Amino acid sequence: MSFFKELYNRNPLLVKLGTAHIFIAIALSIYSPFNPYQVLGLNSMIKPIKFAISISIMSYSLAWFLYYLNEKRKVNIYTYVTIIAMLFEQFAITFQALRGEQSHFNNSNTFGIILFASMGVFILAFTFWTAYITILFFQQKNFDIHSTYLLGIKIGLTLFVIFSLFGGYIAQQPGHTVGSNDGNEGIMFINWSKFFGDLRVAHFFGIHSLQIIPMLAYLLSKIFPTTLSKNILLVVSLAYTIFILFTMFEALFGKPFLNMF
Repeated sequence: MSFFKELYNRNPLLVKLGTAHIFIAIALSIYSPFNPYQVLGLNSMIKPIKFAISISIMSYSLAWFLYYLNEKRKVNIYTYVTIIAMLFEQFAITFQALRGEQSHFNNSNTFGIILFASMGVFILAFTFWTAYITILFFQQKNFDIHSTYLLGIKIGLTLFVIFSLFGGYIAQQPGHTVGSNDGNEGIMFINWSKFFGDLRVAHFFGIHSLQIIPMLAYLLSKIFPTTLSKNILLVVSLAYTIFILFTMFEALFGKPFLNMF
């Protein structure tokens, strides 16, 4: 409870955003058995549930990290940019799911095209602001945290921005599947294609660097001396980045994620 109290004190608005999306995920999960619509062969509620969970995790993560920046006015602006972008993203995905329509790659009607394009504008604004926040982390000289942990935050944010932009590349494609149309058999819940390339795999592992790398850095800072912990972090981060790039090129060549196992 003390952790969540500290989290709330760091950025109440982002914590409220994250908590709201937990409730959205729960509400949609309760409704999903009664939902009459399927999109690409799946219950249309699965996608908004996944996005609500992801937005919640991201909001809590940002709430924790932004506390370390001294530029509070810029942090406040970024907080509102994040809230507006994520609320619109979740609204668009959920609204289309409730209508039994695709939110992404929907070229079936004018409304779907406009909504998808609008989502892209909001996410692009959020991504560029996140890139700016990342630059502020590199520019600020003094932090009251372990240098290994700080390095982990910087790496996590950098990879998050890069693979958020990769999400923009995906949005320019006819679909997220390479070698077939979207909607073929996928891994349970996450629905990554079992038989063809799926660009969402690299995007997923890339954006969740925001949690994985800083968490690893924090643990390393508690176990090893500073120099050793930084070296381990750099090696693991490089290996993780290579893994993400492998999944990206694997998908671009039409190979399924499970093909690597």
